[in-house]
Amino acid sequence: MSSTLRPDNYARHTLERYTGSPIKEFCSHILICNFHRYIRSFAKSTGKPILSNNWSVVHDHDTDISIINYGVGSPSAGIIMHCLSFLDELKCVLMLGMCGGIDDSLAIGDLLLPTASIRDEGTSAHYLPKDVPALPTFGLNRVAEEVIMQEVNKLPKSGIMHTTDYRMWEFDREFIDYILKHRIIAIDMEIATIFSVGYALNVPTAALMLVSDLPLKKGGIKSKDSASEIFETYTEQHLDIGIKIIQEVKRQKYPIR
Repeated sequence: MSSTLRPDNYARHTLERYTGSPIKEFCSHILICNFHRYIRSFAKSTGKPILSNNWSVVHDHDTDISIINYGVGSPSAGIIMHCLSFLDELKCVLMLGMCGGIDDSLAIGDLLLPTASIRDEGTSAHYLPKDVPALPTFGLNRVAEEVIMQEVNKLPKSGIMHTTDYRMWEFDREFIDYILKHRIIAIDMEIATIFSVGYALNVPTAALMLVSDLPLKKGGIKSKDSASEIFETYTEQHLDIGIKIIQEVKRQKYPIR
């Protein structure tokens, strides 16, 4: 490895290599997601090209927003957040993710603003001690709640999520008992990592989650067919609200760090 390679330029090189995009193209406000459908929708609505390698990205300099599909799982979430932290003009990162609804109050298509997430994954331990909670930037959550109220005329759900790298937990009774005991509102594979790395590296970070399945209810585990229906029904609204949250952050010029 070159003796001149430092953490900052290595992170920028990684971002360029994984996305196929020059670092100078990245905007100040970042949306991150797990699904290429969001990338295609953003590209179509803005008329901007999709760049890709391992990940894919679209940059819209008219709105100062870039959207990145970084794949799935906490390791990838840690990499993207770590690399983004070295963008010189970075203002904030908003995750547009999907989650499994655990609380009985949730329904398919509900929007959720996580107030914290349990760190049941391995990546965040490399950034924070285990006793530090994974929390979003609450200034971003405040703005997101205002925008959601304006757009859908009701408050989003909120509460503590559980982030795990245990993919087949749905069939583990002991694990299910654990999350029920801890009053988890929803479950996913990245949010605790995203919040932890954002906090550790001073990146204003929040997440707007879409409830895509209800895995503890009969027939509620996401299938190929139900996943396709979720995309068709909710992707456009989810993405649109995410964009409007960023626009409102810019309008308010709120000191969210």
